[in-house]
Amino acid sequence: MEALNQIGQLISTYGIMAVIVIIFLWDYIANKKKNIENQETIKATLEVVKESTSTISNCLVEMQQTNSNTAKSLELLQKQMESTDKKVDILLERGN
Repeated sequence: MEALNQIGQLISTYGIMAVIVIIFLWDYIANKKKNIENQETIKATLEVVKESTSTISNCLVEMQQTNSNTAKSLELLQKQMESTDKKVDILLERGN
């Protein structure tokens, strides 16, 4: 009861100024808590993005190696086909 009387006395003594200060402090504390929660969410999101970036980087390296291997295989296949074409041409010339 006494606390309520003191609050009433503060409001009557200081008027609206006390109410404004109390609302300001309440809003400040509430926003501070929200900011801390938002910062934690941002940190967690950045960690996920960092892990994703690492995974994507590894995939790109593997794709580069696969592309290099495919290019080498195609070169070998082209050389083999050219060699086979020359042999076929030689055999056809001998047959005529």
